[in-house]
Amino acid sequence: MYRIAAEPGHARVSDPHMPGVTEHVVLSAGRALVGVAGEPVELGPGDYICYPGDIPHVFEALESQTLAVLVSEHT
Repeated sequence: MYRIAAEPGHARVSDPHMPGVTEHVVLSAGRALVGVAGEPVELGPGDYICYPGDIPHVFEALESQTLAVLVSEHT
């Protein structure tokens, strides 16, 4: 489980994790593009997304003081 605090201007692009990893993100504040690289979804406060973590993925803040919780599920 991770707490993410992000500012606009720098996308966090992650390499694939081990096969079978799923990431769950709940946005707490701000706005962000989150999910599979090349196909991220815009999230606002209270929004949730689940995506495969075993392919490249991204988190990019669109507003100052963007906060989120990420849970990495390993099966």
